[in-house]
Amino acid sequence: MRETLLYEKKIENEIAGAIKSGEIKVYIQPKVDMRNRQIIGGEALVRWDHPEDGLIGPNTFVPVLEKSGDIIDLDLYVWEKVLKTLREWKQSGLHLVPISINVSRLHTYQTDFIAILNQLTRAYQISPELIPLEVTESVFTEDSMHIFESIRQLQQDGFRFSMDDFGSGYSSLNMLKEEPVDEVKIDRSFLKDIESRKCQVVVKNVIAMIRELGIDLIAEGVENANQAEFLINYGCTRAQGFYYYKPMPIEEFTKLLEQKQGTCNNK
Repeated sequence: MRETLLYEKKIENEIAGAIKSGEIKVYIQPKVDMRNRQIIGGEALVRWDHPEDGLIGPNTFVPVLEKSGDIIDLDLYVWEKVLKTLREWKQSGLHLVPISINVSRLHTYQTDFIAILNQLTRAYQISPELIPLEVTESVFTEDSMHIFESIRQLQQDGFRFSMDDFGSGYSSLNMLKEEPVDEVKIDRSFLKDIESRKCQVVVKNVIAMIRELGIDLIAEGVENANQAEFLINYGCTRAQGFYYYKPMPIEEFTKLLEQKQGTCNNK
C-alpha cells in the first residue's frame, strides 16, 4: 500500500512537467467499417513516454489523475492536440474523419467546460461533429440530471456524445431510456465469450435494442474474425480493436489515412 501511494504521488508530482515537455504522447486507434475495412474515424488515447520507466499505459496513470483532479489538464492537452491535427489534415487536403476525445466526469462540473470546447473548435475552425465526446457510463451514476443538461447543451452546439464501456456497469439501460447520447460503444467484455449461446443471445438483443432506439452503435475490443462476423450478421457494422488496428502515434495514423485515401482516389 505504501509503495502504491508513493507511486501515485510520483505521478501527481510529474504530470505537469510531462505534459509541458512532450512526454505525454497522443495515440489514435482507428475505427473501421467491418464490411469493407474502411477507416471511418478514430479515438484519441494517451501514453506516457517516461524517461525512466519507459512507455506507460493510461490504465496506470489516468485513474490517479482522476483522483487528484489533474485529469482536467491532461484532457485539455489531448483535446487541443487532436484539433490541431484535424486542422493540419484539413490544410493538407485530407478527407477528415471524426476523432473522438474522452471527457472526464470532473469536466462536467467545471463552469467553463462548455465554453472551452466551443472556443477550441472555433479557434481551430473544426466542426464540433468531428470530435465526438466519449463519456463512460459511470459518469452518469452521480448527478445524472446535471450531466444530461451539459450533454444536451453541447449537442445543440453540434457536438456528438458517445457512451463508452456500455454494459460494464449497472446503469446502462437506464441511461438509454433517457436518450442523452448519440452513440453507444459496446464494451469488450460482451465479446469475450462470443462462442457461448448465452453470450450470443445477449449481444444480438443488445444490438437490436440500440438500433431500434435509433442510436448509433460501435463495438470495441474486436480481436478476431469470429467476433467481427457475428457482429456484422446481427447489424453492428462498426468497430475498433486489435483485429483491425492497434493504437498508433498520430504520425502513423496520418500516414495510414493518406495511404487509404490515396488508394481510394486511384480506383
